Amino acid sequence: MRTQLFSNSKKRALSAFTLIELLIVIVIIAILASVAFPVTALVMEQARKAEAKNEVTNLVNAIKMYELEYGKLPFQAGEGGESDLEMDTFQDNIISVLAGENVDGLNPRRKPFYEGKTAKNPDSQKPAGGMFGTDEQLQLADPWGNEYFIIIDSNYDNVLQDLPGADGEDVRTKVAVWTKGKEKGPGEFDPVKKWVKSWAK
Repeated sequence: MRTQLFSNSKKRALSAFTLIELLIVIVIIAILASVAFPVTALVMEQARKAEAKNEVTNLVNAIKMYELEYGKLPFQAGEGGESDLEMDTFQDNIISVLAGENVDGLNPRRKPFYEGKTAKNPDSQKPAGGMFGTDEQLQLADPWGNEYFIIIDSNYDNVLQDLPGADGEDVRTKVAVWTKGKEKGPGEFDPVKKWVKSWAK
């Protein structure tokens, strides 16, 4: 009987984890988690940049398709004048027009040129990654919840001047679209060279 008790307690000791072994496992898991978290954050940020780049390309293509359909760029006569016309996707009706609404008579055929996805949390204070608002005032947020900026060649010289990051050089195009990316603090963003934009400079 005594030998049986001794052998049972020995089996239990061999099959159970000691406190030190458990602590070692917890430390290893903590180290792995501390390595995995920054990598995951980096992958998520790269995915947001890829999504923003896709939207920038879609907006440029939508404006070009609008021009093919109507023979002009999507702005009212008198806007822009001698300089290029700057818009953003929060303040201006450009997204509604490109989505097929006849805002200010700019899309009388009500043809959709742009089909974006609905923003995440469209009813929140800061929707992100898609369209939100009413048909007459559709807005488009980048993956970080900020606006996209658009400059249109309103004087039709096929040159855009003073684009951010172009170092004062003119860019030969009719439309430029960009987003500043993630806001690091109130009004603070990455340097221009890290912005997601439709031109190469």
